[in-house]
Amino acid sequence: MLEEWISQLAEDDGGASLDRAREAFHERTGPFEVGEPWYEERLTFFFDWFLSEGGGARSWLDRHPDADEQARLVARAYMTSARSLYTVGASEGGVVQLLDRLGGGLFSIEAAGQAERLIPGETFDGRLLVTDRAHLARGIIFHPPETQEALEALLLAITPIDGDRAPVLNGLLRMKMRLDRFTSIRPRHIYAVEALEERSINSAGWARKPV
Repeated sequence: MLEEWISQLAEDDGGASLDRAREAFHERTGPFEVGEPWYEERLTFFFDWFLSEGGGARSWLDRHPDADEQARLVARAYMTSARSLYTVGASEGGVVQLLDRLGGGLFSIEAAGQAERLIPGETFDGRLLVTDRAHLARGIIFHPPETQEALEALLLAITPIDGDRAPVLNGLLRMKMRLDRFTSIRPRHIYAVEALEERSINSAGWARKPV
């Protein structure tokens, strides 16, 4: 369904809206290209971003006023999705606990098809959708275990966040991109409060500051 929506939106204007969204997403979270190891992960995350923060679901719904109720329910779920940084908690019977690290909430979601990805203690950027149940959108970007100590220190300095979380989440995604690109740099040099506003992901000069 979602792939069909994105294709339809791209066909409607020759791909202009999707291109604009991709440019905005790259500017916020760091550019990525075909052939890079993290391309598929980032692309799936981008499609969810396009449908929600990029206005794609609203545009699709406006252009399909006769859509069936299930499609309308999914579109509204993307329009009202809750993106945050989540840490995986306990799971039982296909239900997984997620702790919202930026707002402090605790959520129970159905993890059908995603349970194998949601390992207790793992932290990721993702979005909650509510249709007839609470579940995760497909796009998830994990901050790996080696970042945990630095990430916890960063979160201690900035949380809780009462308001727009996107600037922090996007800053963390740029950090993750730097970590992927500069594998020899220690996570504590990348995951730092002062790096939240750093836009470049192709330079690591700031990481060589004396400590």
